[in-house]
This record gives sequence, C-alpha cells and structure tokens, in this order.
Amino acid sequence: MPNAFDAKYHNADKQFVSPLIKIKSPPRIYGIDLLRGICIILMILDHSSFDFSWLPLWNYEFYYKAPDWLFGLSNWCYEWWYSTARMVIRLTVVCVFFVLSGISSVFSRNNFMRGIKLAAASFALSMFTVSADNLFDMGISIIFGVLHCFTVAILLYAVLELLLKDKAKYACLGLGIVLFLWGLSFDFFQQSPLNNLTGRDIGFIEYFQIVTGSRYYGADCFGIMPWAGIFLIGVYGGTQLYRRKIPYLPILGHKVFYPVRFVGRNAIWFYLLHQPIVFGIIAMICRFYGFSII
Repeated sequence: MPNAFDAKYHNADKQFVSPLIKIKSPPRIYGIDLLRGICIILMILDHSSFDFSWLPLWNYEFYYKAPDWLFGLSNWCYEWWYSTARMVIRLTVVCVFFVLSGISSVFSRNNFMRGIKLAAASFALSMFTVSADNLFDMGISIIFGVLHCFTVAILLYAVLELLLKDKAKYACLGLGIVLFLWGLSFDFFQQSPLNNLTGRDIGFIEYFQIVTGSRYYGADCFGIMPWAGIFLIGVYGGTQLYRRKIPYLPILGHKVFYPVRFVGRNAIWFYLLHQPIVFGIIAMICRFYGFSII
C-alpha cells in the first residue's frame, strides 16, 4: 500500500502535469462576430423593407384600410428597395458577409459537417419557401440562395483541405479568383430582365444556370460565380490574417458589443427565422387595421 510520503508526491505530480495536458480553446475572434452581426441586422432591415413595400400587392384593401403611417412606410420602402443607394449598400454588405464567412471557415474543426448541416438547412428553406409560394403566390421562393452557395463553397474548401492539406489555401485563392472573375461576366447586379426567371417550372438547364450564376430567380439568388469565389478568397484571407488565431481588437469582446456579436455567432438561425417572424408581425399589424395579407 502507498504510504503518506508516496501519496503526497503523487498528488504533487498530478498538480504539475495537469496544466500541461489541459487544452485551451482559441479565443473568439470578436471582430468577425461583430461585423457578421452587423451584416445580419442590415439584412433583416432590408428584407423587412421588402415586406412593407409589397403590402399593396398582397392585398388591394391596403389602399382603403391602411393608416397613413403604414401607407407612407410602404411607399418609402418601395422607393428605397429599387434605389441605387440600396443596391450599392446591399452589394457591399453581401460581399463583406461572404468574405467573413470564408474567414470563419478557417476556424472550423470540421467543414464537412458544417457543409452537411448547411445543406439540410438549405433544403428545408427551399421546401418551405416554394411551398408557401405555391399556396399564397407571394414571390418568396428560394432555389439557390445564400445558404445554398455557402454549402457548395464550404464543401469545396473541405475537399481541398483534405486533398492538399496546408497548400489548400493557395488552391482556394486561385479557384476563388477564377470563379469571381468568371462571375463578373454574368449579370452581376441582376438588372437584366432577360436573365430573370419568373416561371414556376424550372427545368434542369434553368436550374444549372441559376446555380452557376448566369441567370437568377427570386430575391435571394446567389450563384457559385462569383459568390463562392468571394467566399474562397475569404478563406485565403483568414489563413493569412489569423495565422495565430488571436483577436486583433480584444476590446470588441466588451459586453456592450455582446448583442451584435450574439447575432453574428448565430447568423444561420437569424437568417432562417427572421423572415417568418417579421412577416408574422406585419400580418398582425394588418389584421389590427382590418385587412389580411395571406
């Protein structure tokens, strides 16, 4: 049996070894969470403006029963939605969001699993929006949107990382530049009516065009070219900017920034759930004034 002397040094040895084998997880990169949260908040405001701008199209009674403040808000949102300023701001925010998402993938322990989860979320989103569109004809179908493009980009990065190991970042940069430049030859701003698909029957060729980015369908449409390219360029940027995986501005971890960082850390949930919640609130407002939008 061990005596008191042995027990004493056995415990001392445990105390000495324990800190050496303890694995400390890398700190959160607060700046990424904060910027991503700002992008999500701006996206929610943008989508909300779309809902308000379409109120007159969803029910003709809006013109007769809506109060002045709601009528004015709907008109303002309509003018804002189709303004040049909104298009520029939206394009900037979306580009930043794709780059940030690419950087975030560098910190993931399993991008294959992330890709699979995003694929499931993308499928569920498409099923919900297409079904809702078939029932209420509201023009909200999402066939290949942000989540779908993220799924493809993350899985591409995961495959390159598996095959090329440390050299994957260079492949991401090269492939990202190719996809980005190729995408610029398409209707990048989605302004040409000839490239806009409006019918419900989307065949294989049309779907392939939507996925690649040469044509678009619905308000949320992000083809692989150039958007997956922007994501992959962000991956390379993440490997270079955060080699040591430490935050540059620890002050952004202050609790005053926590609400926005919380949105950024849970971006996918806010993306999936914000539209039903916003639409539900608008529907209740309309019901209060005596008309329905569904």
